[in-house]
Amino acid sequence: MENTYLGTVWWVMEPLLLTGLLYFAFASGFRGNQAGPEFLAFLLCGMLPFKWFASSISNSAESIVNNKGILGQFYLPKWIFACSINLSMLLRFVCVLPILFGALWLSGFVPSVAWLGLIPVIFSQLVINLGLSLLAAATIPLVPDLRHLVPLSVTGVLFTSGIFFDIGSRPPEVQELLFLNPFAEIFVSYRKVLLENQMPAIGELAYPLIVGAISLISALALIKALDRTYPRVLL
Repeated sequence: MENTYLGTVWWVMEPLLLTGLLYFAFASGFRGNQAGPEFLAFLLCGMLPFKWFASSISNSAESIVNNKGILGQFYLPKWIFACSINLSMLLRFVCVLPILFGALWLSGFVPSVAWLGLIPVIFSQLVINLGLSLLAAATIPLVPDLRHLVPLSVTGVLFTSGIFFDIGSRPPEVQELLFLNPFAEIFVSYRKVLLENQMPAIGELAYPLIVGAISLISALALIKALDRTYPRVLL
């Protein structure tokens, strides 16, 4: 879990502060043509889901390692640690959604029935968050150096998933490369629902779901195969 004194408050404040910095850098500072409430709403629709992903994988990656003391005393299924963290992060994200809705309303984006389209989008992100978190948790006890790839991967998602730029404005060949990142489609879907009042296309969410499902199945299979190995490796 996140070891901060502000706890959930910081979980909300961090993406808001980062949104402010990105707004200053890309709107009011260097790209004044983008300044305005619409660009701020655009940033928020990317930053808050990104924070959910970043917190989930960062806190889950070493969940088995961090609980080696418990595993040395009695048996527990190893998947339970990353799953409990992901459940906690999901609840925090749901608690933050009203703040996002309020900010969008103040920016002129009126809620509609189309906002129910968030349900499949959130489900898709939950699957991929959980899959990648479990995969990281399953492999890091065996190859500890992989822990250094977690913050690098989070940074990669930040800069390649269109959080502070419109992927649709890039050349077609660049779009194809950017959409290899499954989170790019997820963040586009958040904006399609919240900013354009459109239901997400299920076909567009298929790729993130497939990546998440493959990661989840692979991680669970690995954890099951190494179930009795982890306590010995972590001694």
